[in-house]
Amino acid sequence: MSWFPVLRRSSATDVLLAAVATYLAVRLLGSSINREAVQRGLEPRGVFDDLVGLALVWVLLSLLMVVTRQRWLVLALVLGLAVAGHVAQVEKLAVLGVPLLPTDLAFATSPEFLATQTQTATIVVPLLGAVAAVAVAAWLDHRRRRHVRTASDSERRRRRIVSLALAPVLALATATAVDFNRPDNRLRAWYEPERIGCCAWGQLENYLQNGFVAGFLTNVPTLVMQPPPDYSRERIEEIVARYSQDRPDPDGTTLADVDLVVVLSESVADPTRLAGLTIDRDPLAHLRARGLEGWSGQTVSSYYGTGTSTMEFQVLTGQSIGLIEPQIFSPYQSVVAGRSKFPSAVGWLRSHGSDAVAVHPYSGDLYQRRSVYDTLQFSQFQERRDFTSATPLEGNPYISDADAFDATLDVLDDATDPTLVNLVTIQNHSPFFAWYEGLPTIEGLIGEGDQQIHLATWIRGVELSDLALEEFLSEVSTRERPTVVVYYGDHYPPVLPSSLREANEPVETLLTPVLLWSNTEVLDPGRDLGVVDATSLLPLAAEMIGAPLPPYYRLLQHVQDVVGSVGRGVIVTRDGQLLDDQDLTSEQRQVLEDFELVQYDFSVGEGFGIDPLWYDWVP
Repeated sequence: MSWFPVLRRSSATDVLLAAVATYLAVRLLGSSINREAVQRGLEPRGVFDDLVGLALVWVLLSLLMVVTRQRWLVLALVLGLAVAGHVAQVEKLAVLGVPLLPTDLAFATSPEFLATQTQTATIVVPLLGAVAAVAVAAWLDHRRRRHVRTASDSERRRRRIVSLALAPVLALATATAVDFNRPDNRLRAWYEPERIGCCAWGQLENYLQNGFVAGFLTNVPTLVMQPPPDYSRERIEEIVARYSQDRPDPDGTTLADVDLVVVLSESVADPTRLAGLTIDRDPLAHLRARGLEGWSGQTVSSYYGTGTSTMEFQVLTGQSIGLIEPQIFSPYQSVVAGRSKFPSAVGWLRSHGSDAVAVHPYSGDLYQRRSVYDTLQFSQFQERRDFTSATPLEGNPYISDADAFDATLDVLDDATDPTLVNLVTIQNHSPFFAWYEGLPTIEGLIGEGDQQIHLATWIRGVELSDLALEEFLSEVSTRERPTVVVYYGDHYPPVLPSSLREANEPVETLLTPVLLWSNTEVLDPGRDLGVVDATSLLPLAAEMIGAPLPPYYRLLQHVQDVVGSVGRGVIVTRDGQLLDDQDLTSEQRQVLEDFELVQYDFSVGEGFGIDPLWYDWVP
C-alpha cells in the first residue's frame, strides 16, 4: 500500500470538515462586529475579505484533527468556542463597544464575574449546548477509533507516523500565529504591509479593516515598548541631571500633606462642545462654576467609546499610552497585573507617609483591578460588593456617583493620615436606556429612534454626575484637612450618531473635561488649562497649590508645554490643534526622546531613574 492513499483517506475528510468549520466560526465571530459597524454607519466586512486569516485557521484546524485523530471532538470544541465567543462579543460590544481581545481570555478564570455581566440564560444555554456537542463528538470519535483498530498493523503504524510528522508543522504554525506582532513574522508579511496594523483610533475599526482573525492577532500581547537604541544608565543619568537642575527645597504644602482625591468619571464628556447638537440646558453647569475657583480644561481620551483603565493608568503612573506598542490595549492587563510592583503616584505618596485607597463601585475583576491595585500599592480597595447600602438612581442599574462620593467621604473621614483616594465611577457606563425622568430636549444630528433615547439618557446622566460632584465639593469645602480634587472624564460613550461624529473633527470626540480644585488657597484661580495630557494632571494639581515638583513630574510638564498631549497616533497641542510628527522641531524630538527613555526605564528597563527622578523626592 502506497503512502499517498493512506494519507488521503486519513486526512481528506478532516481537511474538508476543517474548511466548513473555519467558515462557520469566522462568519459567526464577524457577524456581531458587522452589526455594530452598521449601527455606527461603518462599512461591514465579508468573511472572505481576509483570505490569509481564513487559510491560517483552516490549516491549524486541519493539522489539529490529523495530529490528534479526534476529528469530531476538535470540531465540537472549535465551533463551541466560536459560539461562546460570539455570545461574549455581543455582550461586550453592547457594554464597551469593543470586540473580543486576546486579554479577555483571562476572564475565563472568573466565571462569577462573567455571570454578573449578562443574563444567566445567555451563558447557560450555550454552555449546555457545548457540553452536549462535546459528548456527542467524543462518542463519534470513540466509534471512529474502534473502526481504526480493525485496520492492519501497518496501516495504523502509517497513520501514527503521519500524525507524528505533522505535529511539528502544527507547532510551527501555532507559534507563527502567537508571534504575529514581531516585525519579521512570516505570517504578518503575507498581508499587504500598508493594510495590516493595529488601528490606534479604535478596535472596532481595526477588526473591520483587517478582519476578525488578523484584528485579533494584532492584539496578541507583545513587547510593552521597543527598546530605545541609546537606552543605558548613562543616558538616564543625563536626563536625571537635566530635570534636577534648580531643584527647589520642599517647603510649605506638599502633596504628602493633603488629602488627594482623584476622580475618573465614567463617560463624562462635554456634549455642548459638539457641532450639530443643541441641548436645552448645560449639563456641566456646576463643573464650569467650580472651574472659576480652581483650574479647568480638557484632556485627551485614549479612544472613543472605551479605554477607562487606560486613562486611569496614565494618570496614576504618568506613563503615556502613546509610547506603548499599539497591541497593548489595556496596560493594566498587559503591563501591570501580575507584577510585584510598578512605579506610580500611589507608591510615591505611600513611601512618604500618605495612605492610598481605591474606590470603584463595580467588579474588581474588570481589567484585573484587584491585582493591579495591589501592584500599585493601594492599602484598600472598595468595590461593588462593599456598597451594601447603595440605592438605585431612578432606573439606572449601576451604582450612582452620589453613592460613590459618599463612600469617598467616609474614607476621608476615617483616615488618620493624609490619603490618596482614587475613585473610578460607574454611573454613566453604557449601554443607555430610558432610565431617567426629565430627559433634556436635544436637537440636531441626534439620530433616529433609540439613538435619540440613548443620547438623551447619557446627557441626563452627565447632568446628574455634575450635581453629585457639586454636592461632594460642597462637603469637602467644610473639611479642616486640606483636600485637592482632580476630576476628569475618561471618554465619550459609544452613543454619538455617525452623522454627529462626522460633523466634528475626530479630536473633538476624544476631549473630556478636567477640573482641578482645592478647599485651600489656589494659585491663579480660574486658569484655563486648554488641552492637557492625562499624565500631567497630578503635576498640575501640585502646581495649583504651590507644591514642589519631582524631576519626573517636571519632565511630564515639559512634555506637555513643549510638545503637547501624546496619544495613540496623535499629538494634540494646548490649543487643541493636531501636531504632525513630521512637523516636530529638534527641541520637541529631544523632549519626546527623554520621555520615551524614562518610560522605558520605568516600565521595561532596569529602573535606573525611578528613585532619583521620583521616589526619593519628598512630595
